[in-house]
Amino acid sequence: MLTLRLIRREARIAWPVAAVLALLAVLATAIPLCWPPRLDRLAAGSLADRLARAQLTGPLLSVDTRTAMAYDLGLTPDGSLDRKLDGIGARLRGAGTPGLTAALGAPQARVVTESATAYTLPAPAGYTLPAAVSLVHAQPDAPSGPVEYVRGRAPDQPPRPTDPSVGRLPIEVAASETVAERLGLTVGQGFDVASDRWSAPVVLVGVFRTDHGAGRLWQRLPMLVAPWKVQTRAGWELDAQLLTSAGGIEQAAGQALHVIWDVPVAPDRSGPAATSAGLAELRTGLDRLRSADLGRLCADLPGGRCTLVDHVVPTITVADRLGPELEAFAAQRGRTEQLQGFALAGLLAVVVATAVAAARLGVRRRAGAFALQLSRGAGLFGIAGRLLTEAAVSVGTGVAAGWMIGRVLTPPGADPGSPVPALIAALLIWWAPAVVLLGSAGRARPVRRSRRVVLEVLVLLLAGGSLAALRARGTFAGSGIDLQLAMTPVLLALVTVMVLLRLLPPVVLRATHWARRSRGLVPLVALARAGTRSGAAALALLVLVLATGYGVFGGLVTRTVADSRTQAAEWRTGGAAAALVGPRDRLSGDLSKIPTVGHQVAVNALTAELTSQDDGTTLPGAQLVGLDAAALGAAAPSSAVARALLAADGTDTPVGRSGEDGGVPVLTALADPALAARFPDATFEVSALGTSRVLVRVVGALPEEALHDPVLGPVLGTGPSGPLLLFGGPSGGRLPAQNRHPSAVLFYPAADGPPVDPAAVRSGAAAQLAPGGDVWAPVEFRDRAAELDLLRGDGLVRSVGLAFRATTWLGLLLALGALTLDLLLSAAERARTSSYLRTLGTGSRAVLGLQLLQLLPLLLAAAVGGTALGLLLPGALGPALRLRALTGGPFEPAAHIDWTTTVALGVAVAVLVTAAAALEAAISRRRGLGAVLRLGEAL
Repeated sequence: MLTLRLIRREARIAWPVAAVLALLAVLATAIPLCWPPRLDRLAAGSLADRLARAQLTGPLLSVDTRTAMAYDLGLTPDGSLDRKLDGIGARLRGAGTPGLTAALGAPQARVVTESATAYTLPAPAGYTLPAAVSLVHAQPDAPSGPVEYVRGRAPDQPPRPTDPSVGRLPIEVAASETVAERLGLTVGQGFDVASDRWSAPVVLVGVFRTDHGAGRLWQRLPMLVAPWKVQTRAGWELDAQLLTSAGGIEQAAGQALHVIWDVPVAPDRSGPAATSAGLAELRTGLDRLRSADLGRLCADLPGGRCTLVDHVVPTITVADRLGPELEAFAAQRGRTEQLQGFALAGLLAVVVATAVAAARLGVRRRAGAFALQLSRGAGLFGIAGRLLTEAAVSVGTGVAAGWMIGRVLTPPGADPGSPVPALIAALLIWWAPAVVLLGSAGRARPVRRSRRVVLEVLVLLLAGGSLAALRARGTFAGSGIDLQLAMTPVLLALVTVMVLLRLLPPVVLRATHWARRSRGLVPLVALARAGTRSGAAALALLVLVLATGYGVFGGLVTRTVADSRTQAAEWRTGGAAAALVGPRDRLSGDLSKIPTVGHQVAVNALTAELTSQDDGTTLPGAQLVGLDAAALGAAAPSSAVARALLAADGTDTPVGRSGEDGGVPVLTALADPALAARFPDATFEVSALGTSRVLVRVVGALPEEALHDPVLGPVLGTGPSGPLLLFGGPSGGRLPAQNRHPSAVLFYPAADGPPVDPAAVRSGAAAQLAPGGDVWAPVEFRDRAAELDLLRGDGLVRSVGLAFRATTWLGLLLALGALTLDLLLSAAERARTSSYLRTLGTGSRAVLGLQLLQLLPLLLAAAVGGTALGLLLPGALGPALRLRALTGGPFEPAAHIDWTTTVALGVAVAVLVTAAAALEAAISRRRGLGAVLRLGEAL
């Protein structure tokens, strides 16, 4: 029977442990609730930045249509074109899901007429046919800036005259400087254009520049920048585009119009677009937009049709680059979420283990009261039920407080994380006191060796089965926390602790034998007690191993991702300080006089189909890369590609000739290992778009390390995707040009010179970077430092580092708490030993040394076990933990150990154990001999 005095006494003993359980419940609840929305906020910023960068090379989403004349519409009033374009653009924008609509900006339209011959103009110089022109109206694009005129003004078409006697007004147009020069046009000059479908008088009212302002317009309408040379049935002619206003398009009646709506993509940096559900909604919205029915979109308009001027919009075609970007981001976000769940599960495991340590202390402190109650007829399960009731109050209070803290820490407007991890951890904390009581009921008897062996075999089987299942499953394909991956390290930590507990007693025993031969009593007593209590320290050892192992693994992941980001930046710039990437003919010109540039290396590439001259086997999608190996070796002596080409026999031989007239060049090349093994000493015919016939003879194989040389990055993009041939020497210079495939010029500093100045390179390459009238391949400038800053600032990558740093230091603090609780559990035994030694004349320093030596085996075991666990986890988890999706590099990154973090964790564990020992020694000074020793007690 419980008396009021007994209840008060138990409450006085139990409240510290109840407070610890409540604090752990706060942590176990608040962290899972506020963690995911913080990740979502970083991911939203990362998605917005990536899409903004991707749109620099062209629209991610555009809608294309060709109108048809509708004679039943009648004459449309002037000034309606832009209004109609905006109306249809708004309907297209809203054709997807609400999430996609929120992520899209207002569509910007471009209208292009059919080509017509400027028959009243003389033929351009070098041509016998007059030029052909088409008229373009582009709605303003604020981000790229306005069109800048150097002569005249912008077109502003006056309305049609109402007096029928007044003739047709000419359409006002403007031309670029290059177009005006090539066509021989001057401001104020009028001419007539005509085709089979339409004709109109035209007057040039302005000339604009294309080297500044309105960059997106020049990129998307390259014929505005410079005319194209086009072959027709009658011969070669120049085709150009002229800029006009909406009124000019309205008055160019009687012909079909080509209309393109460019839809900007700008998701909210704090919105839900980057969540798993948000990404799924965006993909669903894209599917709906691609299958949009104009009859449904325009059902509420007159006649149920979408119309422009005197034309009807029959169908639309959606050009989508947004989908692949979302797929790539979803893969990276999924891997980030997997790592976040991995770190969260480790932290919650440490929290639960600390709760078990607190429960052990609580049960030990109340052992006398429990024994008295059992002797009076109380049942063990009844006492366990009362412990559950007591823990429910403290844990429930902690869960409520943690819930409120988690909601406060959740970013405004975001939903908190899933409560499932928090509820599971809270249940385990709640059950800890009762489970410890029931588990320690028969602890007075020694545990049988067979029972321990059975438990160890069970843990080994669980860990081995979990590893085998992970490796067989491969990469996690779901969303959210990967429970299988999250629980495997905990099982491996248990295996590590079991191994340490098997190895620790014989090691300590050997050290004890050494201490017997040494002078002094303290080492012998400390090591003897450490050996006898090695099994009792299993829980503290598990917490320390978990905290240290997760910290080491987190440092390894963070360092691997950081190094891989550096490799990705070097891959994009070819390992050089700066690079120009674009069509081969646009990269020509003298770039050697750029300040701070000591070496420049041209890397030319094309994609072709190879046909074996021996058996006729065809290999589509082959990638051919040519460069000057000597120049590359001088600029980058560590280049594996340069070493391979310079060391191979036959790559520097003169270009041979084949064919009846000797007009087919025969080039020599090194092949990738797979191609060289399949076709040793083979000769291939190269068939490539836009190139002449070439033969290639394979003279050797590339070493594996050459395939990873960053010099190949600018021309191979995401890495080798097919057969690869590498050309050097004379053959590299004779490699055919293919303008639709990127080539590169790499800039290196001189050996003893200053670093390359990216601004100087950009300024010196202004002619190459200017718009050149090429629709499919603009020249891109890449700066390694800028690329690296972009990659390092990515929100997804930063979230991984933040997660592991936070869990590491929180785990170490919890480990300190668990170790302190474990020390308090055995404080009485150590106090008797210390007080007994003090009676023998042992000083305070010796007592402190006793505490430290007694904990030294635990410290060493935790440091070794935790470090080994953290370093072995990547290899043990295997394909379940691939980081390539997160790093964005062309290859799976190799694991890089962060020795700084590893050493720091070892030092932190040592400091924690030392601090706990010093605290225990300081407390023991206040204990008198009579407080701990009784007549007849032995050490």
